[in-house]
Amino acid sequence: MKHCILLVCCLFYGCYSFKGTSIDPEIQFFNVEPIKDISASAPGYYPNDFAEALNNKIRRESRLVFNAANPDIVFKIKITQYSVSSQAPIAGSFTSINRLTVTLEVVCENTKNEKSNWNANFSRFEDFDASLNLNTEENRLLTNINKLLLEDIFNKAFSNW
Repeated sequence: MKHCILLVCCLFYGCYSFKGTSIDPEIQFFNVEPIKDISASAPGYYPNDFAEALNNKIRRESRLVFNAANPDIVFKIKITQYSVSSQAPIAGSFTSINRLTVTLEVVCENTKNEKSNWNANFSRFEDFDASLNLNTEENRLLTNINKLLLEDIFNKAFSNW
């Protein structure tokens, strides 16, 4: 019985530590500034939705608290690409698969330690059948793309991998 309890404890400890987040103890507050769309093709709601999703992810998966007035870490994000492209042409048609690509430029400023500042581009895409209308598929596509982009940004900011 003792061995079973020890094994379960080790498994839970292993799962918890696998997350790999590493946040300086002095860092307590964060802010995500309003996102700028310089692609000029993203839907009007997308910058606000993505900012809210990033806020929620940081609040859920870290100990940081949102504070727009005096943050220790500030995320500044630009949507640099939001495009649909053809991927798989077939005979007698233009394409059979389209790809929605979203690229973000992210600047992370650490007000406590300037050496921890970084700037990176993140790009993710999702393919969809060309016979489908982008307007009807866009929410599903963005949900999948956003999950990946949010994970990329979070890992870059808070993981030592």
